[in-house]
Amino acid sequence: MKKLLILLAIVAFAIAMPFIGNKHITTDNPSKLDGDGNFILYDFQKTIRDGGGPDWDYNLKPVQVSDRVYCFFGEMDMPTAANAGGMSNSCFIKGNTEWIPWDSGPSYKFAEQAYAEMKKIADMPVKTVFVSHEHDDHWLGNNYYKENFNAHIIGPNSVNVNYYGPRLNVKDEGHEGATGEVNDFPGMQTRMIKALYQNAIRKTQLVTVDQSPTEKITMLEISGVKIEYVTVGYAHSEMDTFAYLPDDKVVLTGDLVMNGRVTSNRDGQLLVINDKGEAEGQIPAVEAINARDWDNIVPGHGFIVNASGADEAVLYFNLTKDRVLQAIEDGVSQGDITKVVTLEEFRDKDLYYLLSPGNVYRAYEELEMYEAPEEEEDEDEEA
Repeated sequence: MKKLLILLAIVAFAIAMPFIGNKHITTDNPSKLDGDGNFILYDFQKTIRDGGGPDWDYNLKPVQVSDRVYCFFGEMDMPTAANAGGMSNSCFIKGNTEWIPWDSGPSYKFAEQAYAEMKKIADMPVKTVFVSHEHDDHWLGNNYYKENFNAHIIGPNSVNVNYYGPRLNVKDEGHEGATGEVNDFPGMQTRMIKALYQNAIRKTQLVTVDQSPTEKITMLEISGVKIEYVTVGYAHSEMDTFAYLPDDKVVLTGDLVMNGRVTSNRDGQLLVINDKGEAEGQIPAVEAINARDWDNIVPGHGFIVNASGADEAVLYFNLTKDRVLQAIEDGVSQGDITKVVTLEEFRDKDLYYLLSPGNVYRAYEELEMYEAPEEEEDEDEEA
Protein backbone atom coordinates (compact mmCIF):
# COMPACT_ATOMS: atom_id res chain seq x y z
CA MET A 1 0.00 0.00 0.00
CA LYS A 2 2.82 2.35 0.90
CA LYS A 3 4.52 1.70 -2.46
CA LEU A 4 1.24 2.43 -4.27
CA LEU A 5 0.83 5.76 -2.44
CA ILE A 6 4.40 6.75 -3.32
CA LEU A 7 3.78 5.84 -6.97
CA LEU A 8 0.55 7.88 -7.04
CA ALA A 9 2.36 10.86 -5.49
CA ILE A 10 5.08 10.71 -8.17
CA VAL A 11 2.48 10.57 -10.95
CA ALA A 12 0.57 13.51 -9.43
CA PHE A 13 3.76 15.56 -9.14
CA ALA A 14 4.68 14.84 -12.77
CA ILE A 15 1.24 15.97 -13.96
CA ALA A 16 1.49 19.16 -11.90
CA MET A 17 5.01 20.11 -13.03
CA PRO A 18 4.01 22.22 -16.07
CA PHE A 19 1.80 24.38 -13.83
CA ILE A 20 4.15 24.92 -10.89
CA GLY A 21 5.28 28.54 -10.75
CA ASN A 22 3.02 29.66 -13.59
CA LYS A 23 1.32 33.02 -13.12
CA HIS A 24 -2.47 32.86 -13.31
CA ILE A 25 -3.83 35.00 -16.17
CA THR A 26 -7.50 35.83 -16.36
CA THR A 27 -8.39 36.26 -20.01
CA ASP A 28 -10.74 34.82 -22.56
CA ASN A 29 -7.80 33.77 -24.72
CA PRO A 30 -4.71 33.10 -22.56
CA SER A 31 -2.78 31.54 -25.46
CA LYS A 32 -2.54 35.04 -26.97
CA LEU A 33 -0.60 36.49 -24.02
CA ASP A 34 3.07 36.33 -23.15
CA GLY A 35 4.45 36.40 -19.60
CA ASP A 36 4.11 40.20 -19.34
CA GLY A 37 0.50 40.21 -20.49
CA ASN A 38 1.42 41.33 -24.01
CA PHE A 39 -0.66 40.02 -26.88
CA ILE A 40 1.24 37.79 -29.29
CA LEU A 41 0.03 38.60 -32.79
CA TYR A 42 -0.73 35.87 -35.28
CA ASP A 43 -3.56 37.56 -37.14
CA PHE A 44 -3.72 40.86 -38.97
CA GLN A 45 -4.55 43.73 -36.60
CA LYS A 46 -5.89 47.03 -37.91
CA THR A 47 -5.77 48.94 -34.63
CA ILE A 48 -2.69 50.43 -33.01
CA ARG A 49 -1.10 47.75 -30.87
CA ASP A 50 -0.93 48.73 -27.20
CA GLY A 51 -0.85 45.60 -25.05
CA GLY A 52 0.58 45.55 -21.55
CA GLY A 53 4.04 45.55 -20.01
CA PRO A 54 6.98 47.92 -20.55
CA ASP A 55 8.32 48.76 -24.00
CA TRP A 56 10.92 46.39 -25.41
CA ASP A 57 14.42 47.79 -24.87
CA TYR A 58 16.55 47.20 -27.97
CA ASN A 59 19.62 48.43 -26.03
CA LEU A 60 20.83 50.42 -29.05
CA LYS A 61 24.35 51.84 -29.19
CA PRO A 62 25.38 53.76 -32.33
CA VAL A 63 28.70 52.94 -33.97
CA GLN A 64 30.41 55.68 -35.99
CA VAL A 65 31.45 54.24 -39.35
CA SER A 66 32.68 57.50 -40.92
CA ASP A 67 32.56 61.23 -40.18
CA ARG A 68 28.87 61.40 -41.09
CA VAL A 69 27.59 57.82 -40.87
CA TYR A 70 26.45 56.14 -37.64
CA CYS A 71 24.96 52.64 -37.55
CA PHE A 72 23.16 50.22 -35.26
CA PHE A 73 24.25 46.63 -35.88
CA GLY A 74 21.74 43.81 -35.43
CA GLU A 75 22.14 40.28 -34.15
CA MET A 76 23.32 37.49 -36.46
CA ASP A 77 20.06 35.61 -36.31
CA MET A 78 16.64 35.27 -37.83
CA PRO A 79 13.84 37.48 -36.43
CA THR A 80 12.65 35.98 -33.14
CA ALA A 81 10.67 37.00 -30.10
CA ALA A 82 13.99 36.98 -28.23
CA ASN A 83 15.59 39.67 -30.42
CA ALA A 84 12.36 41.52 -31.31
CA GLY A 85 13.43 41.63 -34.94
CA GLY A 86 16.62 43.54 -34.15
CA MET A 87 18.77 41.56 -36.57
CA SER A 88 19.42 43.95 -39.46
CA ASN A 89 21.71 46.98 -39.70
CA SER A 90 20.21 50.46 -39.61
CA CYS A 91 22.14 53.70 -40.22
CA PHE A 92 21.90 57.48 -39.89
CA ILE A 93 23.63 59.96 -42.17
CA LYS A 94 24.45 63.26 -40.46
CA GLY A 95 23.41 66.17 -42.66
CA ASN A 96 24.00 69.83 -41.92
CA THR A 97 20.52 70.35 -40.48
CA GLU A 98 18.88 66.89 -40.35
CA TRP A 99 19.44 63.20 -39.78
CA ILE A 100 18.86 60.93 -42.80
CA PRO A 101 17.98 57.34 -41.79
CA TRP A 102 18.92 54.42 -44.02
CA ASP A 103 16.57 51.51 -43.19
CA SER A 104 14.44 52.36 -40.18
CA GLY A 105 14.50 48.91 -38.56
CA PRO A 106 11.92 46.29 -37.55
CA SER A 107 9.41 48.35 -35.55
CA TYR A 108 8.16 51.76 -34.42
CA LYS A 109 9.82 51.18 -31.04
CA PHE A 110 13.17 50.43 -32.68
CA ALA A 111 13.03 53.67 -34.70
CA GLU A 112 11.93 55.65 -31.65
CA GLN A 113 14.84 54.35 -29.57
CA ALA A 114 17.35 54.73 -32.41
CA TYR A 115 16.40 58.34 -33.03
CA ALA A 116 16.64 59.08 -29.29
CA GLU A 117 20.27 57.94 -29.40
CA MET A 118 21.02 60.06 -32.48
CA LYS A 119 19.40 63.10 -30.87
CA LYS A 120 22.03 62.89 -28.13
CA ILE A 121 24.69 63.38 -30.81
CA ALA A 122 22.86 66.17 -32.66
CA ASP A 123 19.35 67.48 -31.99
CA MET A 124 18.09 67.52 -35.58
CA PRO A 125 14.84 66.38 -37.25
CA VAL A 126 14.33 63.64 -39.83
CA LYS A 127 12.90 64.83 -43.14
CA THR A 128 13.91 61.99 -45.49
CA VAL A 129 14.09 58.23 -44.91
CA PHE A 130 15.64 55.73 -47.34
CA VAL A 131 14.53 52.09 -47.69
CA SER A 132 16.93 49.56 -49.23
CA HIS A 133 14.41 46.84 -50.13
CA GLU A 134 11.06 45.36 -49.18
CA HIS A 135 11.93 42.95 -46.34
CA ASP A 136 10.20 44.19 -43.22
CA ASP A 137 13.10 43.99 -40.77
CA HIS A 138 14.48 47.01 -42.62
CA TRP A 139 11.54 49.44 -42.80
CA LEU A 140 8.79 48.86 -40.22
CA GLY A 141 10.11 51.86 -38.28
CA ASN A 142 9.00 54.20 -41.08
CA ASN A 143 5.75 55.20 -39.42
CA TYR A 144 7.68 56.64 -36.44
CA TYR A 145 9.30 59.18 -38.78
CA LYS A 146 6.09 59.77 -40.69
CA GLU A 147 4.09 60.32 -37.49
CA ASN A 148 6.63 62.56 -35.73
CA PHE A 149 8.28 64.44 -38.62
CA ASN A 150 6.05 63.80 -41.65
CA ALA A 151 9.23 62.47 -43.26
CA HIS A 152 9.45 61.78 -47.00
CA ILE A 153 10.09 58.06 -47.55
CA ILE A 154 12.14 56.98 -50.58
CA GLY A 155 12.29 53.29 -51.45
CA PRO A 156 11.26 50.49 -53.79
CA ASN A 157 7.69 50.50 -55.09
CA SER A 158 7.48 46.79 -54.19
CA VAL A 159 6.93 47.87 -50.57
CA ASN A 160 3.66 49.51 -51.64
CA VAL A 161 2.55 46.67 -53.88
CA ASN A 162 3.44 43.70 -51.66
CA TYR A 163 3.02 44.97 -48.09
CA TYR A 164 0.50 47.39 -46.70
CA GLY A 165 -2.23 47.64 -44.13
CA PRO A 166 -4.92 48.30 -43.30
CA ARG A 167 -6.25 47.29 -46.71
CA LEU A 168 -5.47 49.94 -49.33
CA ASN A 169 -5.93 50.49 -53.02
CA VAL A 170 -2.38 50.96 -54.31
CA LYS A 171 -1.79 52.56 -57.70
CA ASP A 172 1.16 51.20 -59.66
CA GLU A 173 3.08 54.40 -60.35
CA GLY A 174 6.32 56.23 -59.67
CA HIS A 175 8.72 53.72 -61.21
CA GLU A 176 9.96 52.58 -64.59
CA GLY A 177 7.35 50.44 -66.36
CA ALA A 178 4.47 51.63 -64.14
CA THR A 179 1.06 50.71 -65.57
CA GLY A 180 -1.15 53.06 -63.55
CA GLU A 181 -3.26 50.05 -62.58
CA VAL A 182 -4.94 50.12 -59.16
CA ASN A 183 -4.24 46.95 -57.20
CA ASP A 184 -6.94 45.98 -54.73
CA PHE A 185 -5.69 42.99 -52.80
CA PRO A 186 -4.73 42.36 -49.18
CA GLY A 187 -0.95 42.24 -49.59
CA MET A 188 1.47 40.13 -47.59
CA GLN A 189 1.39 40.03 -43.80
CA THR A 190 4.83 40.92 -42.45
CA ARG A 191 6.87 38.50 -40.36
CA MET A 192 7.36 41.01 -37.54
CA ILE A 193 3.69 41.78 -37.04
CA LYS A 194 2.96 38.04 -37.02
CA ALA A 195 5.66 37.02 -34.58
CA LEU A 196 6.74 39.76 -32.19
CA TYR A 197 5.38 40.54 -28.75
CA GLN A 198 3.17 43.58 -28.26
CA ASN A 199 5.82 45.45 -26.28
CA ALA A 200 8.10 45.35 -29.35
CA ILE A 201 5.61 45.79 -32.19
CA ARG A 202 3.13 48.16 -30.51
CA LYS A 203 2.34 51.33 -32.47
CA THR A 204 3.90 49.84 -35.59
CA GLN A 205 1.78 50.56 -38.66
CA LEU A 206 2.57 49.96 -42.31
CA VAL A 207 3.01 53.12 -44.34
CA THR A 208 3.58 53.37 -48.06
CA VAL A 209 6.74 54.63 -49.72
CA ASP A 210 6.29 58.21 -51.02
CA GLN A 211 8.83 58.10 -53.84
CA SER A 212 10.34 55.24 -55.81
CA PRO A 213 13.37 55.49 -58.10
CA THR A 214 12.55 55.79 -61.80
CA GLU A 215 16.18 55.65 -62.94
CA LYS A 216 19.00 53.24 -62.22
CA ILE A 217 20.98 56.04 -60.59
CA THR A 218 19.32 58.93 -58.77
CA MET A 219 21.68 61.72 -57.73
CA LEU A 220 20.51 63.63 -54.64
CA GLU A 221 21.88 66.26 -52.31
CA ILE A 222 20.14 66.35 -48.94
CA SER A 223 21.22 68.72 -46.19
CA GLY A 224 24.69 69.06 -47.72
CA VAL A 225 25.17 65.31 -48.27
CA LYS A 226 25.62 63.95 -51.80
CA ILE A 227 23.85 60.60 -52.18
CA GLU A 228 23.89 58.29 -55.18
CA TYR A 229 20.80 56.09 -54.83
CA VAL A 230 21.31 53.08 -57.11
CA THR A 231 18.62 50.64 -58.23
CA VAL A 232 19.92 47.21 -59.21
CA GLY A 233 16.54 45.55 -59.86
CA TYR A 234 15.72 41.99 -58.89
CA ALA A 235 18.60 40.66 -56.75
CA HIS A 236 18.09 39.82 -53.05
CA SER A 237 14.41 40.76 -53.41
CA GLU A 238 12.04 41.99 -56.09
CA MET A 239 13.67 45.44 -56.21
CA ASP A 240 16.94 46.26 -54.44
CA THR A 241 18.85 49.49 -53.98
CA PHE A 242 22.04 50.71 -52.37
CA ALA A 243 23.32 54.16 -51.43
CA TYR A 244 26.77 55.51 -52.23
CA LEU A 245 28.11 58.62 -50.52
CA PRO A 246 30.93 59.76 -52.86
CA ASP A 247 32.33 62.47 -50.56
CA ASP A 248 32.46 60.04 -47.64
CA LYS A 249 33.45 56.97 -49.70
CA VAL A 250 30.81 54.91 -47.89
CA VAL A 251 28.36 52.39 -49.35
CA LEU A 252 25.15 51.34 -47.57
CA THR A 253 24.21 48.06 -49.24
CA GLY A 254 21.04 46.76 -47.65
CA ASP A 255 20.95 42.97 -47.98
CA LEU A 256 22.90 42.90 -51.25
CA VAL A 257 25.93 42.32 -49.02
CA MET A 258 26.14 40.32 -45.80
CA ASN A 259 29.18 39.08 -43.92
CA GLY A 260 29.71 36.75 -40.98
CA ARG A 261 26.54 34.90 -41.92
CA VAL A 262 25.00 33.23 -44.93
CA THR A 263 22.52 35.25 -46.95
CA SER A 264 18.93 34.24 -47.63
CA ASN A 265 18.00 34.03 -51.28
CA ARG A 266 14.40 32.98 -50.67
CA ASP A 267 13.06 35.97 -52.65
CA GLY A 268 16.14 36.60 -54.77
CA GLN A 269 18.10 35.38 -57.74
CA LEU A 270 21.75 34.78 -58.43
CA LEU A 271 22.19 35.74 -62.08
CA VAL A 272 19.70 36.08 -64.94
CA ILE A 273 19.46 37.97 -68.20
CA ASN A 274 16.32 40.12 -68.08
CA ASP A 275 14.02 40.95 -70.98
CA LYS A 276 16.22 43.95 -71.86
CA GLY A 277 19.26 41.71 -72.28
CA GLU A 278 20.81 43.02 -69.06
CA ALA A 279 22.32 40.94 -66.27
CA GLU A 280 20.35 41.05 -63.01
CA GLY A 281 20.79 39.29 -59.71
CA GLN A 282 23.08 39.14 -56.71
CA ILE A 283 26.31 38.85 -58.72
CA PRO A 284 25.78 41.95 -60.93
CA ALA A 285 24.51 43.89 -57.88
CA VAL A 286 27.69 43.27 -55.87
CA GLU A 287 29.76 44.08 -58.96
CA ALA A 288 27.96 47.44 -59.16
CA ILE A 289 28.79 48.09 -55.50
CA ASN A 290 32.46 47.21 -55.98
CA ALA A 291 32.64 49.46 -59.04
CA ARG A 292 32.33 52.47 -56.69
CA ASP A 293 35.33 54.00 -54.97
CA TRP A 294 34.62 53.26 -51.32
CA ASP A 295 36.59 52.84 -48.11
CA ASN A 296 33.79 51.70 -45.78
CA ILE A 297 30.78 49.51 -46.43
CA VAL A 298 27.76 48.78 -44.24
CA PRO A 299 26.17 45.38 -45.01
CA GLY A 300 22.53 44.61 -44.35
CA HIS A 301 23.68 42.01 -41.81
CA GLY A 302 27.18 41.63 -40.39
CA PHE A 303 29.88 43.67 -38.70
CA ILE A 304 32.74 43.98 -41.23
CA VAL A 305 32.72 47.54 -42.58
CA ASN A 306 36.25 47.91 -43.97
CA ALA A 307 37.65 47.25 -47.46
CA SER A 308 37.04 43.49 -47.12
CA GLY A 309 33.36 43.90 -46.20
CA ALA A 310 32.01 42.65 -49.56
CA ASP A 311 34.52 39.81 -50.05
CA GLU A 312 32.34 37.08 -48.52
CA ALA A 313 29.36 38.01 -50.68
CA VAL A 314 31.46 37.99 -53.86
CA LEU A 315 32.92 34.58 -52.99
CA TYR A 316 29.61 33.02 -51.91
CA PHE A 317 27.63 34.06 -54.96
CA ASN A 318 30.34 33.17 -57.48
CA LEU A 319 31.13 29.79 -55.91
CA THR A 320 27.42 28.98 -55.87
CA LYS A 321 27.06 29.87 -59.54
CA ASP A 322 30.20 28.05 -60.72
CA ARG A 323 29.63 24.88 -58.71
CA VAL A 324 25.94 24.57 -59.49
CA LEU A 325 26.58 25.08 -63.22
CA GLN A 326 29.32 22.44 -63.10
CA ALA A 327 27.02 20.02 -61.27
CA ILE A 328 24.29 20.56 -63.89
CA GLU A 329 26.84 19.86 -66.63
CA ASP A 330 27.87 16.69 -64.78
CA GLY A 331 24.26 15.49 -64.76
CA VAL A 332 23.52 15.99 -61.05
CA SER A 333 19.76 16.13 -60.41
CA GLN A 334 18.10 18.91 -58.47
CA GLY A 335 17.21 16.45 -55.73
CA ASP A 336 20.90 15.70 -55.16
CA ILE A 337 22.35 19.17 -55.69
CA THR A 338 22.64 20.05 -51.98
CA LYS A 339 24.67 16.87 -51.43
CA VAL A 340 27.13 17.85 -54.16
CA VAL A 341 27.34 21.64 -53.73
CA THR A 342 27.92 22.18 -50.01
CA LEU A 343 30.01 25.39 -49.96
CA GLU A 344 32.24 24.10 -47.18
CA GLU A 345 34.10 27.43 -47.07
CA PHE A 346 31.07 28.93 -45.28
CA ARG A 347 30.36 26.13 -42.80
CA ASP A 348 31.55 28.29 -39.86
CA LYS A 349 29.28 31.22 -40.76
CA ASP A 350 26.04 31.90 -38.90
CA LEU A 351 22.85 30.43 -40.41
CA TYR A 352 24.85 28.18 -42.77
CA TYR A 353 22.86 25.03 -42.01
CA LEU A 354 19.55 26.85 -42.05
CA LEU A 355 19.92 28.89 -45.25
CA SER A 356 22.70 27.64 -47.52
CA PRO A 357 21.04 24.41 -48.74
CA GLY A 358 17.95 26.38 -49.78
CA ASN A 359 20.10 28.92 -51.63
CA VAL A 360 21.83 26.13 -53.56
CA TYR A 361 18.55 24.39 -54.38
CA ARG A 362 17.01 27.60 -55.75
CA ALA A 363 20.21 28.37 -57.68
CA TYR A 364 19.79 25.05 -59.47
CA GLU A 365 16.23 25.98 -60.51
CA GLU A 366 17.49 29.30 -61.84
CA LEU A 367 20.75 28.22 -63.49
CA GLU A 368 19.33 25.15 -65.18
CA MET A 369 17.87 27.54 -67.77
CA TYR A 370 20.85 29.92 -67.77
CA GLU A 371 22.62 30.71 -71.04
CA ALA A 372 25.81 32.73 -70.74
CA PRO A 373 25.95 35.92 -72.82
CA GLU A 374 28.26 35.74 -75.86
CA GLU A 375 30.91 37.96 -74.21
CA GLU A 376 31.07 35.62 -71.22
CA GLU A 377 31.35 32.57 -73.50
CA ASP A 378 34.20 34.20 -75.44
CA GLU A 379 36.07 34.93 -72.18
CA ASP A 380 35.67 31.29 -71.11
CA GLU A 381 37.09 30.07 -74.46
CA GLU A 382 40.09 32.42 -74.20
CA ALA A 383 40.76 31.20 -70.66
